[in-house]
Amino acid sequence: MTQSWIMRSGRRPIAATPGKSEAMTTDAEARLIAIDWGTSSCRAYLLGSSGAILAQREEASGTMAVSARAANEAISRAVAFERAFDDLCEDWLRIEPALPVIACGMVGSNHGWAEADYRNTPAEMADTGIRLTTVRTRTGRNVHIVPGLITGGTLPSVMRGEETQILGALAASGDGIPAHRAPGRGASQIVLLPGTHSKWVRVVGTVVSDFTTYMTGEVFALLSNESTLSRLALKTVRSSWDAFDRGVEVAASPAGAGGFLGTAFSARSLALTGELAREDILDYLSGLLIGDEIAGIGRTWLLDGERSVILCGADELNSRYRRALQRFGITVSREAQQSAAAGMWLTANAAGLLSERAAVVPSAMASGPEPEPKSEADAKSEAETEAESDTKPSATEPQTPNPAPHTERPSHDLPR
Repeated sequence: MTQSWIMRSGRRPIAATPGKSEAMTTDAEARLIAIDWGTSSCRAYLLGSSGAILAQREEASGTMAVSARAANEAISRAVAFERAFDDLCEDWLRIEPALPVIACGMVGSNHGWAEADYRNTPAEMADTGIRLTTVRTRTGRNVHIVPGLITGGTLPSVMRGEETQILGALAASGDGIPAHRAPGRGASQIVLLPGTHSKWVRVVGTVVSDFTTYMTGEVFALLSNESTLSRLALKTVRSSWDAFDRGVEVAASPAGAGGFLGTAFSARSLALTGELAREDILDYLSGLLIGDEIAGIGRTWLLDGERSVILCGADELNSRYRRALQRFGITVSREAQQSAAAGMWLTANAAGLLSERAAVVPSAMASGPEPEPKSEADAKSEAETEAESDTKPSATEPQTPNPAPHTERPSHDLPR
């Protein structure tokens, strides 16, 4: 059935093509709702045939904000997530109630809506047997959450959300995701996803064989907001590329061979001696951190001959990484942006969500009234229990540091 899709007012639009706005309409038929739900923000895409973006919107209702809402309103986290989902997608589902819904990112973490599994690497991204975690809403709708990935070894690494960006980036590369390709067949490539927690990912065909994580963005955010450097630095909207390049050069020099901890204080000492302007401190710090990341990955993870990457990040962040990568002799073969929507479309297709429209089947929960608000004591007890669970390893998720309040989505929180 063909519908006219109208985005509600009060949203922040992310136009798929220049000139489209919050009031944009299309006569294309919608096939899927895809939600990239991170820690600090949530992006929803209305996808049509072949994964074309018909409409999209962004809210600040990341997992941390939703969890805070649950605590403030003395409601369960499940109820808070369902309300956030309704706020985001209710008008789309009112027009087409049978649209399947898929979500990726921190919504599947142990402080998200429901904890999804981690898949061990090597992992086939276009696997038709992928197991999604399904949440049934009170109105009988199913929300399918994509599992994350985990590496083995002494120091395991994990990801949630980036796996769909990788799949979307590979599909957009011209390599495509042909159905006849045998798993694991194809050229080996490195995909770099700069962000709060930067990911360096090795893929063979559509199989993620290995990846590692650098906390570059989170460390930058902490130092630029909550350290002695933050009290000395002057924040401006202007970027100083000279200061950034200087930081990269230090990271690449013998002085930077000992790592970032041995050079970070120079951001303060150079400013105190008048050799670095206070408004240039953060750009210099950004160069030190990104340069140290690239120097480190070259020494410890990249294999001989791996001197090219697919870069998946926001515009400004891509510019910084591209510049630093060039200094270390690594080229960018291609850039990909907003690839999560394409990745979720391919994942939904592999999981069979697009083969037929989802039936809205009322659940037992849907037939009953909404739970009464919890007492202040119960809410406090639940919050303490959840906080404790986030500090203990579980059977499906190894313990990792909780992200800072201003972290997670690459387009908002990275080294400037």
